[in-house]
Amino acid sequence: MAGMVDLTVVTFEGVEEYPGIRLVTIPAPVSRFERYYGSAWRAKGAVAATVPDLVHAHGDDFLLSHGTPIVRTFYGLSLSEALSSRGLRRFNHFILAGLEQWAARRATTRLGIAVEAVEHFGCESLFPPFFGTTSAGVRRPSETPTIVFIGSFQGRKQGWLAQRAVAGLRATHAWHKARLIVVGPKEDAQNWEPWVDHCSGLSDQDVSGLLAAAWLLVSPSRYEGFGIPIVEALAHGVAVVAIENPGSSYILGQAEPRVPLMLTNEEGFSDAVSTRIENGPLLHPEEFFAAQDVVSRLTRAGSPERLFEIYRETLSKRGRR
Repeated sequence: MAGMVDLTVVTFEGVEEYPGIRLVTIPAPVSRFERYYGSAWRAKGAVAATVPDLVHAHGDDFLLSHGTPIVRTFYGLSLSEALSSRGLRRFNHFILAGLEQWAARRATTRLGIAVEAVEHFGCESLFPPFFGTTSAGVRRPSETPTIVFIGSFQGRKQGWLAQRAVAGLRATHAWHKARLIVVGPKEDAQNWEPWVDHCSGLSDQDVSGLLAAAWLLVSPSRYEGFGIPIVEALAHGVAVVAIENPGSSYILGQAEPRVPLMLTNEEGFSDAVSTRIENGPLLHPEEFFAAQDVVSRLTRAGSPERLFEIYRETLSKRGRR
């Protein structure tokens, strides 16, 4: 976007600078309360000082001035996060859900990254958060089944389901050498069985390399607003088995019938993984072309060029008032 508009980014301190972008930083939060509530107060002053023609908010916007047109992107629903969480996290996300409704009412233009957000907030446009993938070169699947999971063992990502499914494969004679590679937080490593390969702190290129060698990506998440790992895997020509949720259902709904994305529930997850592994590591030509087609559609739908047109339309709304 830097080449299309005069772009100022208000964000937390410590981020990398990019040519053509003016950075305005605010102190990084040191507590959960400061992250979700104190940051909005700091952002209000920082944004106002830039005297913008338009604000594109991705959160922390419920205190922003009413005088400037606002494009608001909604990344899933805090309400859904609340319903799938427990304890203080659940309570916090119920509060955030109310603030999201307030932000939606104040916004000039509302964008959602999935159908669920579009319907819930009355968004004018659906804007997928996918900008293409990092190429890892020619696909070279591993000799033995390698399954990749991105996320944590507990919580809504439900990594334990991935471990259970691959453990079932390893219990068979045919697939006893099956591997599960997990990309997740360092502090989560202790929750996994010793035979699981846990990785943390990987670059995008590192993750791309893992996908290029994988037979399958598994996504047993209870809830996703979109599901970027699914699209990343399809872009690499890797099949996916996922739990049905708003994000995975949306991606499947945008795809041709032969797309290698199998949706299931918790009870059928292990069987679905086993069935897909039986097909081998490579996609059939029809599956490959269906995967590339949906990736191209989602990339175009979330492109800078489309966002620029949304900005122009938002500014024109102010002129019509």
